[in-house]
Amino acid sequence: MDGGSKTIDRVGAILKVLENGPEEGMTSTEIAKEAGFDKATAYRALVSLSRIGLLDRDAESRRFRLGAYLFSLGAVAARRFSVLAHARKALAVIAKETGDTVFLSVRNKYDSVCIDCAIGSYPIRAQTLTVGESVPLGVSTAGVAMLSTMDDSEVRHAVQFNAVNITTKFKTIRPDQIYEHVARAREVGYSLYTGQIIAGMAGIGRPIRAADGRGLAVISVTAVIDRMSEARVRMINGLLKAAIEDIEQRALLIGSQLETLA
Repeated sequence: MDGGSKTIDRVGAILKVLENGPEEGMTSTEIAKEAGFDKATAYRALVSLSRIGLLDRDAESRRFRLGAYLFSLGAVAARRFSVLAHARKALAVIAKETGDTVFLSVRNKYDSVCIDCAIGSYPIRAQTLTVGESVPLGVSTAGVAMLSTMDDSEVRHAVQFNAVNITTKFKTIRPDQIYEHVARAREVGYSLYTGQIIAGMAGIGRPIRAADGRGLAVISVTAVIDRMSEARVRMINGLLKAAIEDIEQRALLIGSQLETLA
């Protein structure tokens, strides 16, 4: 573990040196001196970073500089942060219009993690999650919505990975039932649980997708089950769909602007 940590520290130090260095780049000797490494260690790291595209090396001057792949990573990160920033703003609007509790969730490996929420004015609060709480993918509307953006093999792997946890901790739903909810979410564009997870509570969720269809996050609305009639589900789904289409368009715009700059 220590060796891996040292390697990461070296990569960070090299990138920092080049970030603050001259635009034309730096030689391996200059980088080694600024980073505090011996020449051999610095050179090995520089060659490895160049191989994966994090650094470029000028064919004539032999100087190293930050690579184009970093720009690509930055563009992805910028789109993601833009999505989450705009999604957080949408939570408050949806909570105000519905009066219910609205959550923003992201995927962490095989879990759905709540990263923000907004509480509406309805006196009975459906606080089914807390910010920072993780639950296995599939045992929440957010988890089903996220699974619906993944391919079949990924869905099977996630459900199988979580099967024991789901069976022991979430006794109101079986792992095999999750596949049915995912199929339905793909068909109609949103996930819906009505009392299957928490008695008396219902939720609807829609995924926010990247341009390639990958799920980036999910906005979901939770309420007492009496407030989730078919008409109200359609109304809330309409609000979610409009908000998410706006968020996705903003993300695409930022992506196109970054590509133009490239």
